[in-house]
Amino acid sequence: MKDAEAWQNLCKWHDLESHFDDGERELAKLDAAWAKTALAFRTGVRFGLKGMRTQSMVRVHEMGMVFKRRFDKGDTFSLLQAVAFFAEENLPLPEWLATAYCHALGGFTKPGGVASLDDAFKTSALPTSTPKKAAKAKQDWHLGGEIWHTTWRIVQKDESILSFDAAILAALQQRAYGVKVTTAKRLFLMVERNQIEFIGSKPLSRFLEIRRKQMTSP
Repeated sequence: MKDAEAWQNLCKWHDLESHFDDGERELAKLDAAWAKTALAFRTGVRFGLKGMRTQSMVRVHEMGMVFKRRFDKGDTFSLLQAVAFFAEENLPLPEWLATAYCHALGGFTKPGGVASLDDAFKTSALPTSTPKKAAKAKQDWHLGGEIWHTTWRIVQKDESILSFDAAILAALQQRAYGVKVTTAKRLFLMVERNQIEFIGSKPLSRFLEIRRKQMTSP
């Protein structure tokens, strides 16, 4: 139902410029994104880089705070991720992000600062100390995402799966990922922690625990 409503709204607002007021039309002459942002604050209808955005401003703020918490723990790469996120949403950078990003970039551009952008924007989740480590980390995240999606899809379709181990085995049987069970579990959990932090979903182990209780309850 929500998808259908979103599609109807998108069709309704397809001719976006016709909904601009005079001020927004003037902004559009300078930059279309600025005009769309002004329209969003005036009407509540928001367009990003790829069409209409359906998440509330409160939800966007909550997701942005995930990046802030990571930054507060020393993960400066999260600043780049946050900039990309708000760019996709076509919203101004929050004050904390604009300040922190400018400070981090200034640490590289000013004399006596860090020697490289890898030092200015770094994260333990994606080490950049060597090209080999960086390539391996990116491969792990990509593979982990695929295993995470496949495992959840199988579990949701097959109610006979009751354990995490069984779920991972089913995923590996469906597709040859080139890794063994232990590595597949590690990659799944790595991605799962990231997903839970952003969308607040329950972990697979908890989902399966609830399923087992429902099957054994009278």
